[in-house]
This record gives sequence, structure tokens and C-alpha cells, in this order.
Amino acid sequence: MTVGNGFIGLTKKAAGILALCAALWLGAQDTHARPLDDIVEDGTIIIAVYRDFPPFSYHRDGELVGIDVELGRVIAERLGVDPSFMLVTADETMDDDLRNVVWKGHFLRREVADLMLHVPIDRQLAMRNNMAAFFAPYFKREFALAYDPEWIESDPDPTVFMTEKVAVELDSLPDFYLSSAYGGQLRENVVHYNTVKAATQALVEGEVVAVVSTRSEIEAGLGPDLGRFGLGSMDMTGFGQPTWVVGIAVDLESRDVGYAVEDVIAAEITSGGLERIFSDYGISYRSPLD
Repeated sequence: MTVGNGFIGLTKKAAGILALCAALWLGAQDTHARPLDDIVEDGTIIIAVYRDFPPFSYHRDGELVGIDVELGRVIAERLGVDPSFMLVTADETMDDDLRNVVWKGHFLRREVADLMLHVPIDRQLAMRNNMAAFFAPYFKREFALAYDPEWIESDPDPTVFMTEKVAVELDSLPDFYLSSAYGGQLRENVVHYNTVKAATQALVEGEVVAVVSTRSEIEAGLGPDLGRFGLGSMDMTGFGQPTWVVGIAVDLESRDVGYAVEDVIAAEITSGGLERIFSDYGISYRSPLD
């Protein structure tokens, strides 16, 4: 009996190893980027957007919505195909996201997108990721500070948070900056929330006097309460650029897709169509050309 059970256990273990090896072998097969002609012939373009990322891509009442989602639909319509959205959970770095989404695919599922939205247009990032190509800058992002004018003056200096509480999203750049600035003197008044939405809600309810995040996420979080608060830029010296531009990324072998989408986005910027999409979500639009 002992020998029999041991043999069965070994057989199951071996079968599991063989199954894992087979899965890894299948995952190791080349994932090929699709040229524009193949996308048009198929009738569907796969567009990667970030998961749970309001106001750009998120679910509302069970429907996928957001600025990037609307832009993706416009791109598909102009190319004469249907959009199919790939929801992406952010990895540790943008380099990881590009590898998993654009040119190689995640090791558990080797599917890649035809294009990815909301990718920083950055020379150093491009140099590190030479299997991807970057196109079509469409929006300038920036860090911002929303504050209650009844408690602090306009355009407050961060030193005000030595005595007043400020909300940040946990493990975000504003969190790292405010928790370490001025030798850590602000740390006790930095209040952490799991999302920017929760942080802005704390401002609305008077639990804190300010929020630091990206301008668009603050605007989305405050919604109809935005007019009650001051909103200014936030320079976090030493913690990355205060502003940056986002565009699209495609596999290096699918540059024709990038060129086609670049033409679509340029037309939307010129016609004001992109600004209207932002306005529909209550977000101020900043052109990458500004």
C-alpha cells in the first residue's frame, strides 16, 4: 500500500511537471505583432488600457468607460474596425508593462495588444525598450495640489503640511515625496488612502485640507465639488518630472499601425474632438503641444 500510494503520488507529481513544462513551452512560442493590413482584414483592433484607472479607463455600472476608452473607440472607427479592449493591471515598472502588453506578452498568456494607450513619451524609456515604438502624444499630465481655501492660502508651500493634514494615494510618488521632504517633517500629517477617489472624498468631508495627485485624477475624484477647492501645480523636485506627455506604443514590427493611429489622433487634436472627450468627463485638457 505504501509503495502504491508513493507511486501514484509520484505519477501525479510527474504529470504536473509535464503539464507545467508544456504550458511554458507553449508560452515560449513567438508572439507576432500584427501589421495594419491584418488588423483591417480581421476587423478588430486590440487596444490595451489600464484597469481601474479613472477617469481614463474604468467600469461604471458594469460598462467600460473613460477617456482612453472613448479615444480607443474613435481610433477603431477611423480605421474601419471594431475595438477590443485588453485591460491591463500595472506592473512594477512601465518597462514591464511594455514587455507584457506590447511586444512579448505575459508568461501566463502570450497575447499582445495591437496598441497600448497612456504610455509616457520619454526618450529614456524608449531607449530602454527598443522592441516597442512610440507615437502620437495626445495629453500632457501633471501633478497638482487641491486644497481647502478656508484652511490654507492659495498656492500653499508644502511646509504648511507640518501642521495640516494632506491626503495621498498609498505608494504613489506624492506619497514618497511628502513623506520624505524636509527631512521627514511632514510625515505625520500625510494621510494614506487606497485610491485617489478616497483621498479626494476625505477632502470633501473635511478629514484633510489638501490632496496631492495628478490633476486629472483629482478633477475626476472631486467631480461636482471641484469648484469648492483651489487647484494648483505641485513641483516635487527630485521625484520625477512635474509634467509629462502620454501617447501610444506598438510593437516595433507594427510601426504602420503607429503611423495610422498617429494620423487619427492628430486629426482629433486639431478638430477639438479630443478636448470634447475630456470635457465630457469633466477633465481639463492640456495639449502635448503646449
